[in-house]
Amino acid sequence: MLRLAEEPGPPDSETASPDASGGVWSVTCFVVAAGHRRSGVAAALLRAAVEHARLNGADVVEGYPVDREQRPNAGPADLYHGTLNLFLRAGFTVDSSAVPGRAMVRLSLTGPKGA
Repeated sequence: MLRLAEEPGPPDSETASPDASGGVWSVTCFVVAAGHRRSGVAAALLRAAVEHARLNGADVVEGYPVDREQRPNAGPADLYHGTLNLFLRAGFTVDSSAVPGRAMVRLSLTGPKGA
């Protein structure tokens, strides 16, 4: 899990991006032994990563999963990012799908849903 690097000095409130607080964390990959795949391990890892981010001040968690509907032949070398359905079942929403077969998903940890 990664979190957004903080820039030195206080952000300029007029030019700072909404994520300038450093509260965006990313789930970039899953490593699950072949014999344990498709058994819920990735879902448990994602839940634990989201909870870890929440407990450490994250405002948003992002992921970059593969959309199996658009890439049905994606193999393990691609799927280590996770699948779109895995993230959607965990409450993430698609923020961008600019790259065919690869989504950028986000889960807000602030407000009513993440509170």
